[in-house]
Amino acid sequence: MAFNRRLAAMAAALVATATICLSAQTTFQFVVSATSADGSPVPDLRPDDVVMTENGVKQEVVKVEPLSIPTKLTITVDNGIDSRDALAHYRTGLTGMVEALPSDVEITLITTAPQPRTVVKSTTDRALILRGINGFAPEEARPRFSDAIVEYADRLQKEAKDKNAPAYMPVLVMISTAGLETRSYQPKEIEKAVQYLATRHAKVNAIVVSTKPGDTATAAAIDMTMQSIVALPAAKLTNGRYEGLSVSNRMATLLPEWGKDLATLHKKQVKQFKVTVERKSAGDLQSPRIELARPGLTGAVTRDGFLP
Repeated sequence: MAFNRRLAAMAAALVATATICLSAQTTFQFVVSATSADGSPVPDLRPDDVVMTENGVKQEVVKVEPLSIPTKLTITVDNGIDSRDALAHYRTGLTGMVEALPSDVEITLITTAPQPRTVVKSTTDRALILRGINGFAPEEARPRFSDAIVEYADRLQKEAKDKNAPAYMPVLVMISTAGLETRSYQPKEIEKAVQYLATRHAKVNAIVVSTKPGDTATAAAIDMTMQSIVALPAAKLTNGRYEGLSVSNRMATLLPEWGKDLATLHKKQVKQFKVTVERKSAGDLQSPRIELARPGLTGAVTRDGFLP
């Protein structure tokens, strides 16, 4: 039986999150995302494929059932006064990103000038999404990058009140120039929104583009703009991505790359397995160890099915 080191590390990390709820229970549940040698998600997993031990003692795996937590993508685009020269590159890059995603990924498109405004509501209709990407108009106004992230967090908080809503992983991709923005929210409100996104398992990805291509001084200062001051910690806190670009044409290749990575994440998210173990005794987890017994499989373990 080949032991998967990544599974071991994640199993150990479950101790802290599971201790409270296990103090009087013998039943323990966790989620496994298993992949084959070529990196493809495994479509089936059986109880005898998963081995959990505590202090070296094997525990009984009583159930393995499919679990799907799809990703839903929201794109926000700066269509403000400084974006005119970059819009063509925005459109090319976003088109490539959308085309790289599986057809079942829902996408929402929002522009941020003169205020955050939904161009395309959440849909899997690729023709509708692509028309939105190529059809929104530039505005003679400053973008509202920070407002967009706060309002996105607010929307997720409202959704969370529906306890019957299916689970999903929110992914936010934000595209903005490094120009001046307009804000309606205070720094504390923005910080609170970012903290909530981390709690909600959302992933914030942002690209901030220089408004003066070729100007090395301006390019070096991108990370000091308000957009970057918000986006950098948000991306770090949520295991997302941040890129400061000196030229907008880089988006033509960067965004499709992001699309491919999001596609890989989505495929893993929708092909997971919830494992139920009947422990031999109640109380805190004692040196838990999780292995995949089927040869050639590797994987990741989470408490709730939201992959890092």
